[in-house]
Amino acid sequence: MPLYPRWGLPACTISLLLPFSMTSRFAVCVLALLLCCHCSDSYEPSTLPDPRDPQFIEECVETHNRFRSGVDPPASDMRYMTWDPDLAKTAKAWAKKCLFKHNIYLQQRGKTHPRFAFAGENLWTGSIAAFTVKGAITSWYNEVQFYTYNTNECSKVCGHYTQVVWATSYKVGCAVHFCPKVAYTSIPNAAHFICNYGPPGNYPVRPYKTGTECSECGGEQCTNKLCRNLQRDKIVEDFKWYPEWDKPACDEFCVTIISVRLILLLLTFLATWLLPKYWSIVPASG
Repeated sequence: MPLYPRWGLPACTISLLLPFSMTSRFAVCVLALLLCCHCSDSYEPSTLPDPRDPQFIEECVETHNRFRSGVDPPASDMRYMTWDPDLAKTAKAWAKKCLFKHNIYLQQRGKTHPRFAFAGENLWTGSIAAFTVKGAITSWYNEVQFYTYNTNECSKVCGHYTQVVWATSYKVGCAVHFCPKVAYTSIPNAAHFICNYGPPGNYPVRPYKTGTECSECGGEQCTNKLCRNLQRDKIVEDFKWYPEWDKPACDEFCVTIISVRLILLLLTFLATWLLPKYWSIVPASG
């Protein structure tokens, strides 16, 4: 008459599951840990693009240039904007901090870029479902309704708009990061989107000169009402450079993932090493 363990499974079944050697149990632990690490990674939203994603880059650049070429009144000196990977590094590094405030290093020489002394910045935070590159940049541009070119005054916030159309800013780098919580907002599980600009704008003067499109390009090529210079438009990256203030940090999302992994590891250990002690196994007869 076979004995049954306390959970009610037939002993013959348990006898097939538990007679592992020490080496086998260790191997099971390792495999289970790798599986739990893979599974816990799946919690990270996969819908948010990487800063090196070509489609993400194209959307950021195209959307900025579309708005820059369509300003009203028209601009005579608006530069064509191209991507800058190092500005994207800065955007990503600050986005990871999950703070709805401007980068405190923007006005510290050399802290945000290896070639530009300073950098400009725009921020957008919203739900992951609501995030699109075009939508975020459009929200910045829509502040045009609060800006009056003739008087160079804002009736409400319009600094995001003036940075988007700042004539002498010709490089942009953007990044988006998942944040379970963004400080100074009430939005949970947010997409935190940041763009940095070089050279920066938003000095207390008008963002561009008005007049016939490209009339003040200084002999440069005029493309879709924007001044283009092939040398200036080259994409350059300093592969050795990263913001020195970008210290590895563990936000709330990171803490959650680590906690899940530790719990799964503990359960794996219990299942493969300790549970056999609680079973009374007798080979089934017949």
